[in-house]
Amino acid sequence: MNSFGFNRYGLDRAGIHWAQHLAMTIVSLLIFLIALDKAVPAFHNLLISSLYKIECSGLF
Repeated sequence: MNSFGFNRYGLDRAGIHWAQHLAMTIVSLLIFLIALDKAVPAFHNLLISSLYKIECSGLF
């Protein structure tokens, strides 16, 4: 998939909107992070400890 710029409607040459590119990127990153969480126990522990620290800091 090549993108050489977007027109004034947000479409590239293939007719894909910039928000669709963003959505595909976010979903791909989410799939990668879920696989990494399931495959690497150290990453899972880091993720859980980070979420615990955010919860205890009063941000949520």
